[in-house]
Amino acid sequence: MKKSATHTVLALAAIVTGMALLAPLNAMAREGVPSVGHGMKCYTVPVPQANGTVLYQRVCYKGV
Repeated sequence: MKKSATHTVLALAAIVTGMALLAPLNAMAREGVPSVGHGMKCYTVPVPQANGTVLYQRVCYKGV
């Protein structure tokens, strides 16, 4: 019985550790873009120009 309880505690510890390691990835997926600091989120979007070229513009916003 004691061996089973030890395995249960170790399994729970492994699950909690795994969830703690994956938490930042989950937050990144929810936001969709990385933070640049001070709560600001930025991403780059292509903007077609009248002469046919594509200009890439950085768009930033205050994250949650």
